[in-house]
Amino acid sequence: MKAINTILLSESTHSSQLINMALAGSEYHLVYEAKKLMALINADIKTPELIILCIKAPDEPLLNQLTRVQEQYPLPVVIFTKSDGSEAIESAIQAGVSAYVVDGLSENRVLPILRTALARFKQNLSVKKELNKLRETLADRKVIDRAKGIVMAERKCTEDEAYTMLRTSAMNQNMRLAKLAQSVIDSTELLNSANLDKVI
Repeated sequence: MKAINTILLSESTHSSQLINMALAGSEYHLVYEAKKLMALINADIKTPELIILCIKAPDEPLLNQLTRVQEQYPLPVVIFTKSDGSEAIESAIQAGVSAYVVDGLSENRVLPILRTALARFKQNLSVKKELNKLRETLADRKVIDRAKGIVMAERKCTEDEAYTMLRTSAMNQNMRLAKLAQSVIDSTELLNSANLDKVI
């Protein structure tokens, strides 16, 4: 069973002890413990894979810190808290929290909650990657279409011929088609049509 490097940030000694007991013998290996999230930001931790927070209530400074952590190193985050306010829950989710558990910190519930949160995080990460890939594909298509129009106007050729020119040139230069297309656009925007011959 692969160990999952886990960070525990707990305001309560009792909660910390309970988490330690729940994780004993499981795949979750505690590599760092502290009381405040700020300590995590300044700590040198090797490949963390999960963060557990045991707090009374997630305040704005903590959520801002959590957002910064997530921007630099996206991780599944599980919060055990006593705060059930809808605003706190919404803010926590926006900060990248995978599971927000109110009054549910009991030894027998910890592992199922962590496993569910980790699975949800992986699924969300996969969806984000697919969306980013789709956005990149659409952006590339727009750039290529625009470059085709430029080549058609400059070379007095058909759309298929323009595309073939671009694709062949990209292959010859070992360059992504979209990158070459952007070079064509940049050359044209410099109002120097002579540069086009240097690109394709």
